[in-house]
Amino acid sequence: MNALLGLALALKLLASFEVPQGTAVDGAPFGGISGIDYDRRTGEWLMSSDDRSDKARFFIGRLDDTGLRLTRQVRLRPEAGERPDAEALRIDPLNGDLLWTTEGDAPRGFDPAVRRMDREGRAKETIPTPFSFKDGARPNLTYEGLSFSPDGRWLWLSMEAPRVQDGPVSSVAAGGLTWITKLDRQGKVAAQYAYRLDPIQAAPARRGDNGISEILALDAHRLLVLERSGVEDANGRFAYHCRLYVVDVRKPLEKRLVLNFDRLAGVPTANLEAMAWGPVRDGQRTLLLMSDDNFDPAAPTRVVVLALYRAQ
Repeated sequence: MNALLGLALALKLLASFEVPQGTAVDGAPFGGISGIDYDRRTGEWLMSSDDRSDKARFFIGRLDDTGLRLTRQVRLRPEAGERPDAEALRIDPLNGDLLWTTEGDAPRGFDPAVRRMDREGRAKETIPTPFSFKDGARPNLTYEGLSFSPDGRWLWLSMEAPRVQDGPVSSVAAGGLTWITKLDRQGKVAAQYAYRLDPIQAAPARRGDNGISEILALDAHRLLVLERSGVEDANGRFAYHCRLYVVDVRKPLEKRLVLNFDRLAGVPTANLEAMAWGPVRDGQRTLLLMSDDNFDPAAPTRVVVLALYRAQ
């Protein structure tokens, strides 16, 4: 299945599979995957779990088109008293450190943050982010997406949904307005861009939402933006509708649809939250997405592998 990306680029489905229920390593159940990145030096994948307990962690393992093989888990070491909501996870291309975002722990007085740590989960620093970006942020709708620029000089940070002062969150009738920010490596703001979200993709019987679940730099000026809409039925079950867009920051921030996952033949829809570049195959970049199962036995983790190539 191909989808035009713009500028003569296309996506092709390579593989899709589920991680078996009950998968664990070092006694830690695998699940809640909200961030992922590929280590080109070792061939390993790092995957962060948004388990909001005192067992916040990321997993290390190897992936191919048939499955996932975990090798170990690493506990995150947050600030004292904090139960972080770990979301995006990125490997610093310049020094190999890990950066991760937390959506905050408001009941315990912790703001959303971008943290730097070593490979054993030990904290190194909190990267400053603008107060204006956090001011008015809605709980659990904050720092969801993170990406380095290809040269490692810049960080891209996205809010999942609008702050209170930016207006309402997305509804079935209209999409909300959120923000994507470009930071230097010290956290100084280089630019900010308003991003118009889609409406909720179907009428919920109970709750529904739509927001940015991840971003990924395509080149110096373009980003891939993953939007995820969750729609709850009368029985309390969620259906998910995910779309992948490309935006070019050199223009007014228009977005162009890359792929509607509802239309990806043979691939069940899932709560896609993690996205990263994978290894190059036959001269083509690969893109991997992974879903957050919310530790729900009825919603296994799904992996989707795509190839990015130049259309003929």
